Amino acid sequence: MAITLPDDVLHLLCEELASQEQFDTLFNCACASRGFAVPALTHLYRSHHLAPVRGGGDDETILISTKQLLTQKWSILWKSIIASALEATLFPYCRYIRVLDLRDLRNLFEDDHFRANVSTEFFSGPMVRFHLTTGDTRRRARLDLAAIIDFVGEVVTQHTPMLETISGQLDSHALVRWAPRLPRLHSLELYDLSPLEDEGVDAAISQNCPHFNSLSIYTKSPSGGDHDRNLARFLESLPQQSLEMFENIGDIEAGAETFAALNAHGESLKDLRLCVSSEALQHLSILSRCTGLESLRIEDSDSRTHLDFTQKKASEISEWLKKCKNLRNLSFVKFPLASIVATPVLLQDDIQLRRLDIDWYILRDSRVFHQALVNKRASLQFLSLNGDTEGMFRDDVDALVDSLKQLTELRSLKLVLMIEILHDEHIISIIENLSHLEDLYVTGMEMNDITLESVAKLRNLRSVAFSGISRFTFEGLLNFGTCLGPGNRGIRVMIDMADPDTLLSDEEITIIRNNLASQVGGSLEYTPFRDPNVSEFETDSD
Repeated sequence: MAITLPDDVLHLLCEELASQEQFDTLFNCACASRGFAVPALTHLYRSHHLAPVRGGGDDETILISTKQLLTQKWSILWKSIIASALEATLFPYCRYIRVLDLRDLRNLFEDDHFRANVSTEFFSGPMVRFHLTTGDTRRRARLDLAAIIDFVGEVVTQHTPMLETISGQLDSHALVRWAPRLPRLHSLELYDLSPLEDEGVDAAISQNCPHFNSLSIYTKSPSGGDHDRNLARFLESLPQQSLEMFENIGDIEAGAETFAALNAHGESLKDLRLCVSSEALQHLSILSRCTGLESLRIEDSDSRTHLDFTQKKASEISEWLKKCKNLRNLSFVKFPLASIVATPVLLQDDIQLRRLDIDWYILRDSRVFHQALVNKRASLQFLSLNGDTEGMFRDDVDALVDSLKQLTELRSLKLVLMIEILHDEHIISIIENLSHLEDLYVTGMEMNDITLESVAKLRNLRSVAFSGISRFTFEGLLNFGTCLGPGNRGIRVMIDMADPDTLLSDEEITIIRNNLASQVGGSLEYTPFRDPNVSEFETDSD
């Protein structure tokens, strides 16, 4: 007699498969029996936004035929979701989804393989109603992407009771129409500010979406207007202390009014990612009531803050951050005064910072910052530094190295564009006590086999990139692979600037790759250094 598992057990099994992104296995389960189909399809479509077929696959090196097949599968995924909203499928797939990523649907429509080979089948049968076109009728009609996506959203959102996230470029009135149907909506990822310009969206979200807590915006609205005021108005309409994440990826002209509105969520806001103009950065201290932050990213969209940013303004930002006792991740992008702002935070004993990322600062003027890093040696696990090394003296380099080598809890260390100052002895001194390192990215002048010997002792290392000029020998790299242990399984080794004078032959590179693969299942990327002053098209005959 066959044993039948209870439905709740089948759902648990499928939930675990979905968490591991085992989509092929879930599909096979759905085909196995009707009893298995519902739990398998529920979790397959609940996680459909993670499926590898989305985007037609990420590997640009695949064959055209394979790319076409992936695009076809990609279109079938979307067609099944949309058609199910028309009750034209066996199962109600759209009722299972939690994420409606209309960015991905637009990408499908813009894909060359879709337009050439798949679009006719996609818009066949009940889907023909979505085939909306624009342009001169005497020429080949083009898909009206904005109209199609709005139509799809209008139809699908009527049948998505589990929907939590909407992403994409939406019509300016879309959310006013859709929000009343989406009681579980908690996240919006908008291409631009247009959907928030309609004042009706304020009540639509605040009254119908009690779980809404996350907003991400890519760019400002093309219609113009006062973007800062419009965004502030929407943020103020939300229940106080409800927003947990806010992000603007490009400059959306957020400023003082937006910052003041975010203060109403100062305790609930955990993740804040700002890309603002140099002028807006002058008002950043207005956020002083946002003290519940756990993660903060600040980007200067103009890259010129240092020209008019005063020490007083930097101190005001530092004073605000010092009050964020739960701050764990701190990142600065194109903000040259980042080290000045970060130093007081590093010296604050009751802030346990885990990650610090500064993509540009002046090292010559940052000795106090480098010394302050040591104060976070017990908590700091991820560190990435990139900056201008011009004018550094030996004492400055020694102070940097002395601090870095004391950060013994680091899991990831990235030292970018420090070619002029780091040599073998510096790199060895830094990493010899960093036994927990899993990811290492270093640059330096003429790195030799002695550096490889030291790196091979890092028993947890899974990825290492040598981005400075390197002179590694065949024997050195072969011995490096042999010295690795079980904790290095799957290691990825990248050598980006191999010195042309000591360049390895293709045969030697193959042997080293085979050795890495056999020893620990690792891989090697080996790229020769190319002088930027010499054209890649020049040959010896030139």
